[in-house]
Amino acid sequence: MTEKSLTMLADAPLTERERRRSLVAVIACISVVGMGLGVSIPLLALMMERNGVPASIIGLNTAMPALATFLMTPFIPALLRRIPAIPFLLGCIAISAIAMPSYYYFPNVWLWFFIRFMNGLALTGLFVVSEFWVNMLADDKNRGRLIGIYGTVLSCGFASGPVLLFLVGTEGVAPFAVIGALILSAAVPLVLFGRGLAPRVTERPSHAFVTFLMAAPAATLAGFVYGATETNVFNMLPIYGVRIGLTEQYAAFVLSLFAAGNILLQIPIGMWSDRTDRRLVLLFCASIGLLGTLALPFVMGSVWLFAPALFFFGGVVVGMYTVGLTLLGERFKGANLAAANAAFVMMFSLGALVGPPMAGVAMDLWNPHGLIVAMASLCGLYVLVAGWRYLTAPREPRQ
Repeated sequence: MTEKSLTMLADAPLTERERRRSLVAVIACISVVGMGLGVSIPLLALMMERNGVPASIIGLNTAMPALATFLMTPFIPALLRRIPAIPFLLGCIAISAIAMPSYYYFPNVWLWFFIRFMNGLALTGLFVVSEFWVNMLADDKNRGRLIGIYGTVLSCGFASGPVLLFLVGTEGVAPFAVIGALILSAAVPLVLFGRGLAPRVTERPSHAFVTFLMAAPAATLAGFVYGATETNVFNMLPIYGVRIGLTEQYAAFVLSLFAAGNILLQIPIGMWSDRTDRRLVLLFCASIGLLGTLALPFVMGSVWLFAPALFFFGGVVVGMYTVGLTLLGERFKGANLAAANAAFVMMFSLGALVGPPMAGVAMDLWNPHGLIVAMASLCGLYVLVAGWRYLTAPREPRQ
């Protein structure tokens, strides 16, 4: 397939200095947004619990950003043809920043559904465009490393959010004002470092949006499986731990272990993917996801087994997201890459939407081990897809 110069950075190849400035802009922007998210998610859940909101309503409210992502992503490539990337990102930042104090000044859970949905639309724009931007800056020799750095910084921002919440507290307008100001500050690196360097989409993609699932099944389904796995770990695994007899504190400890693996192993996995067939790396990550899930019932009773197992499990499974995104950058360019990134984020959100309900039903049918069956089934199916693509997909030589 022959492509014109569908997407350019400043209409000419970037110098090394411009490339570094551009990378600083997009990574600094998304790390600040990640920190804001890391604060807002537990804060809103605590406020709803404090106000006596039923758990079912809390769960539905929490799903609004994922629903917004699922609905928004197909339209982002078309929006980027009409709106330059920097104004688009600044608009998303403004909407998200305004949403934060709105939760405080409109303390009605039904209004929060609308506010959280709008905030989800803005965050979707930030994530899709920033991932597209990083993919455009990379080449096939360093793509995995750069996306690994991007994912690590985002995870660090997200993990530091609860620390900030501890410092500012959960009462009054202060936490909402701090989060809003923090998200608004993400505009600073974009304006200082990214102006004139952001990617532009000038033509339509040659693939229809939904065809990316068939054109790159290993890459796009990696987003779906990781979305379901991550959401189940953060939402359902602590419940599983309590039901098998762990204390609530120990069950909550699993989130720290999983997040630590996310932070520390993304860059090594990304660098490995730069040196070998990325489909092999996806197959490895999915296999660890399957084996790690099946091992959880046998290691959760001992912290000496559980801690390293979940750390390694979390760090390797997140490689499905990192390497899946990297593989799309290897396969597609220009407008097709923008659409492929959007499809990838949509698949991640779809996994996040269907994963917990599927796990919940499975746990009702077989309490509590249905969670293990549900998570292992998804990883097992993906092992088959990744293995099939590794064995049958044509090898493209690295540049």
